[in-house]
Amino acid sequence: MDRLRNFGFLLAELERRYVRLFEQLAQGTGLTLTTCRVLAYLERHEGVSQTRLAELTALEPMALVRVLDRLETDGLVRREPDPEDRRAHRLVLGAAAQPVLRQIRTLSQRAREQAFAGVDAGERDIFLRVLEQLIRNVEACGDAAQPRRLRSARDD
Repeated sequence: MDRLRNFGFLLAELERRYVRLFEQLAQGTGLTLTTCRVLAYLERHEGVSQTRLAELTALEPMALVRVLDRLETDGLVRREPDPEDRRAHRLVLGAAAQPVLRQIRTLSQRAREQAFAGVDAGERDIFLRVLEQLIRNVEACGDAAQPRRLRSARDD
């Protein structure tokens, strides 16, 4: 059987199982995968607009607004006026975000360790380089390769 024919199915299955693993590890923390994703992207892109954060996280704008409302209530995120566009807001991390981000990093590390169990460092590095190249290849294909926004009941 041609293993390459299963490439898309394998990627989808890996994502599904990795998400499930992360969610299992996060049980009892009060964190959802969506919350973790939003905070992690915001840490890397602090000062970004809500529109851009929706694109980065592949969330529908309305779903992102609900998540941001909760994060703002908890002091994890602040909406600040955009000095260039008075109708827009820039998102910044709140003071309470740092301990949560440390917790997210710990959960992520545990999930990666479990996912890569039995894979030596050299194989892991090759795998990651190949994935990065595949992403660049697909991105070069244009609009057809743009990520769709995902929304599920567990995002709320």
